[in-house]
Amino acid sequence: MPCPPSLLDPTPTEIPSLVTDVAVVGAGPAGAAAAWRAALRGLRVVLMERRSAGAVWRAAGQEPWTDAGLPAHLAADAARLWRQVEQATGAALLHAGGGVRRVRADQATAALTAAATAWGAQLRHCDEVVAIDAGDGGALVRTRAATVSAARVVLACAGALPTDPDAPVVTVSDRGSFAIPSLASP
Repeated sequence: MPCPPSLLDPTPTEIPSLVTDVAVVGAGPAGAAAAWRAALRGLRVVLMERRSAGAVWRAAGQEPWTDAGLPAHLAADAARLWRQVEQATGAALLHAGGGVRRVRADQATAALTAAATAWGAQLRHCDEVVAIDAGDGGALVRTRAATVSAARVVLACAGALPTDPDAPVVTVSDRGSFAIPSLASP
């Protein structure tokens, strides 16, 4: 499902400002998991994604993630964490067969997003991040519809973001990935 045209307007009439402990850019599986874990810790979290929920989940695909080949302790940890997501959302995710546990990627992404929002993360689909700027003790994450002031930013997205050269963002251009150095605890 595409984003509604009203949300894609690059010149909103009013730009709200949000203050949060953690801004997560990218609501795919890594971003949704990061948002969920931060919200579990009691942090205020905003999870931002430029695409609609359906587009994100379709992009994850139906191919299952498995614990085949993982060391036993990591497979056990993964199973425990998937059971926590199931408990938080009511979704039946983890399926075992032939000695291997599987989770469908699209269902996992949807459930992780639900778990994050169940614990209080604010979800902003169809709200493209256009810049990340240095802020007072953190960063300002600018989207087409809002400015989010965050003590910490997790970039779990694909593609390049325009950033302020003075912002606390390190860009690895050959891979299209980003990192923000650790900031003071919120």
